[in-house]
Amino acid sequence: MAQDEVFNEPLVLERLAALRKKTGLTQKMVETRLNWRQGSLYDYEKARLKISLEATWQLLQLYGARFDELFQEDPKMDSHILGSLMGPLAQLGMVSQHMQDLIQRMRQDPILIAEVGIENMQGSLPVLHLLLEKLTEVQRREYFIELCRYVNSMIAVDHTIKVEEKKVRDVLLQYAAMDFDEREKLSLLRAFETQYFGKGIDKKFPKEALKHLLIWILFIVSLSDGDINHLELSYIEAVGENIEFKKSSYDYIKNKIMQQPR
Repeated sequence: MAQDEVFNEPLVLERLAALRKKTGLTQKMVETRLNWRQGSLYDYEKARLKISLEATWQLLQLYGARFDELFQEDPKMDSHILGSLMGPLAQLGMVSQHMQDLIQRMRQDPILIAEVGIENMQGSLPVLHLLLEKLTEVQRREYFIELCRYVNSMIAVDHTIKVEEKKVRDVLLQYAAMDFDEREKLSLLRAFETQYFGKGIDKKFPKEALKHLLIWILFIVSLSDGDINHLELSYIEAVGENIEFKKSSYDYIKNKIMQQPR
């Protein structure tokens, strides 16, 4: 699948401008509220400057909009396929080159390739999207909630929730085509307070590739601020043991993550 078949940068920028107009805000009003320099929003909307993740996040919060409104074909479409916005964000240049490199290494994982097919992996659809597409609706929900619990616990494990980590987590949650019930919301909050280690491995990880994706995502989120500390690394190792992840697979991912960019 060609990249421009699933992503249209001019359309995304057009939608950002449409969201602004829908709220009744002028470019000058937005710049004043966000304390931006005069003319900056014009430059973003006209693609004269590459818009950053931070700037896009601020605009969407100001407009009361969601990330998926920028990327899906029809903002009103009821999608049952969950996904990550990492692919489109990387294409927009909102994700650093380092993060793009890590995502590319993940897409070379032989277990992930075997599950979704090399043709799909060479396309632009996010890996999370490709994997969840193969699950039942119940399995998608079970796995996605479990993934969110582990991510919440990981970003809080060093008692410092960094802005970069939280944004990656929030993008993941923003794109979930589901509403969490009160019990699920509480479990997500508790994962911030204590290290989460779930149960029911067979039920929540019906495919080996789902374990691979979890470990990749934990590493990528932990490195979203450019570094990984020993508390984060220890937690990811413990998660691997808890989900009965093969040591050879863990070592493969860790080595790929830690290798210096070319």
